[in-house]
Amino acid sequence: AVAGPLAGMTASIVVLCYGLVLTASADAATVQSFPGLPLAILRQSSLGGGLIDIFLGNGVLNVPASAEAAQALATTLISLHPLAVAGFFSLFVNALALVPAGRTDGGRISMALFGRSGSQGVTLVSLTALIVLGFTLESDLLLFYFSFLAFCQSELEIPMRNEVDDVDFSRVLLAGFAGFLTILTLVPMT
Repeated sequence: AVAGPLAGMTASIVVLCYGLVLTASADAATVQSFPGLPLAILRQSSLGGGLIDIFLGNGVLNVPASAEAAQALATTLISLHPLAVAGFFSLFVNALALVPAGRTDGGRISMALFGRSGSQGVTLVSLTALIVLGFTLESDLLLFYFSFLAFCQSELEIPMRNEVDDVDFSRVLLAGFAGFLTILTLVPMT
């Protein structure tokens, strides 16, 4: 369950970085033809926004400290190469698949690690975290995904063939790394 989303996140990071290199090396006339994404969307991911800040530099994602900061978040567009845009959004899609709730890949990973009853507790914590972070950070993405998980992914998982054997330590480390990447991707920049 972890192989697909983790491979997807790795590919997303590579495509995002390559697109950012292409963005940084493009001349001004070419950059004008690139799609522009609002600053508010680019700040929705600490990992994606951090990579954009590293490659493009000059504090491109900084929010002005003036009274018009909220207006600047909505109106400031950052032009990015289409590969960078694709990498940025696919990073979100793969991170959302790893949220340990319901019948997602993350839910299956938590079931393998914690068993059926432990997985239900992890799902409750994940759903609570999604709704609390969605409201406190005003993230429409997290609120939408909470709604999707609560209403469309809430049925019980099909029993596995072997729910008795323990997971070996290397897979626990891999699941922990995937969870770290998920948190880093889904927590917005401050």
